[in-house]
Amino acid sequence: MGKLIHGTAYSGMLRFSLIDSKDIVQTSKEKHGLSYLPTVVLGRFITASGLVVPWLGERESITFVLSGDGPAGNVVAQSNAAGHVRGYISNTNFELQPNEIGKFDVRQAVGNGELTVVRDVGLKTPYVSKVPIISGEIAEDVAYYYTKSEQIPSAFALGVLMDASGVVHAGGLAIQILDRNLPEDVISGIEKRLNGFSISHELEKASLEDIARYVIGDEGLLFEEKNVVFKCSCSREKAYEALKLFELGDLYELLAEGRAEITCKWCSERYEFGSDDIKDAIELKKSISKQE
Repeated sequence: MGKLIHGTAYSGMLRFSLIDSKDIVQTSKEKHGLSYLPTVVLGRFITASGLVVPWLGERESITFVLSGDGPAGNVVAQSNAAGHVRGYISNTNFELQPNEIGKFDVRQAVGNGELTVVRDVGLKTPYVSKVPIISGEIAEDVAYYYTKSEQIPSAFALGVLMDASGVVHAGGLAIQILDRNLPEDVISGIEKRLNGFSISHELEKASLEDIARYVIGDEGLLFEEKNVVFKCSCSREKAYEALKLFELGDLYELLAEGRAEITCKWCSERYEFGSDDIKDAIELKKSISKQE
């Protein structure tokens, strides 16, 4: 479970969100069996999806899709107003050579491409927006989406710190300017403090509340706490519905094998079905074909 604080400052002219996502990132690592760099990439992205939870409507969910030409492939993260987050990465096991200062380059892992954002507010058709990947650093790309597509000046900071045992620290910070009358000296002060800022290293020595006070300042600072958790909405029933979508020929092949397995892409949960389940799916498929 991740701890998140969110609130406003400067008489509501600015809103912010801060999250300690260590447990969420570690859970995603374990569920998907991720190596080091995929954990960092997906961890940052899923942390970003957690940061925007307080800004979602009651029935709203938001899905971020990074489609880059780097070795990470597609990276997807989703969150909803209940504080449930989940995500996956196409390539679960890849590594790159560290750069000249001994760090791994997330930009190289993501590459060039598009960031797609799907907002489902409970209506028939979700809202879909696309922006180019401007850096591959994820935080900059998500901030660019909000600044460009939603016309809300935004800044994001994301970090995942790991060692041989797993995730040591992970977290994120998001700041949005809601009123452009926010004094310029306030904005420049926040920008100065964010220059070289590392959320994962700050979490080693400070609480979320202290980090908020340091970056944003104390003036009119109001915040509340919320829990965010990695939770998938998959189930055996939903997996069986997916099985029923298979073509008849594929179902007969599965029947010959005597079993079928459906794996949830979001959490890697596996659901197994026996011959009787497959036979029922075949009969249903055949009856639908007759009606058509």
